[in-house]
Amino acid sequence: MFPLLPRRTLLIGAAASTVAAALPARAAAAAPIRAIGFDGFPIFDPRGVAARVKAIVGDKGEAFAAQWSAKLFGYSWLETAAGRYRDFRTTADAALRHTAAAMQVTLSDAERAALVGAYDALDVWPDVRPALETLRGAGIRLAFLSNLGADSLTANMRRNDIAHYFDPPLSTDRVSAFKPSPKAYAMALDAWDIPREQIGFAAFGGWDAVGATWFGYRTAWVNRFGVPAEPLGVEPAITSRGIEGVLALAGLA
Repeated sequence: MFPLLPRRTLLIGAAASTVAAALPARAAAAAPIRAIGFDGFPIFDPRGVAARVKAIVGDKGEAFAAQWSAKLFGYSWLETAAGRYRDFRTTADAALRHTAAAMQVTLSDAERAALVGAYDALDVWPDVRPALETLRGAGIRLAFLSNLGADSLTANMRRNDIAHYFDPPLSTDRVSAFKPSPKAYAMALDAWDIPREQIGFAAFGGWDAVGATWFGYRTAWVNRFGVPAEPLGVEPAITSRGIEGVLALAGLA
């Protein structure tokens, strides 16, 4: 997952509903969930990146953040579709340089490094810690399955003191393909050796919820910004505005 910065919601779409009462029952009727892969942003709040952009760029900050996010997202899909790959930081910096040139904003090397580095210094959403405690208390294995690099994921886990809840991160650097490539989603199968139907996925973006569902994971879409669904004829198992949807997916809510 790439994050949704404030105006990015117009570009990628997702759905704005609360957890439907029937959905947890449907999830509970299936094989029990034994492990859950998380996109980075159901856990980490990406708005810290936009805040850093505004602090450095100034009056153009909001538009700059939205355009950078869109370009980063586009580059990740372009490279994956072409069978090419550069790690998240390299891709983010390329998107940043393009955005700066397009918007006629001059950034020093130090400012560019600070902006890309903002992805390593995110806070968790307020509802995260109790949910992680509940999930791990139920014996469910957890890991990030993310387009972010393992170093960034580890830095954010340590910053927020949540590393003890998670198995080693499954960064797309392992397979040189960003989500929604099936190679990326398959990392959880390889890491856990658990049947696909017993692995859940927690998505932040609507596109990621679609990709994981197509791959065959029961998916909770944590639609924190309440954006529209992708009209592609596929729905995640559960949609929620907060982490409670992940608990419901696991039969714990």
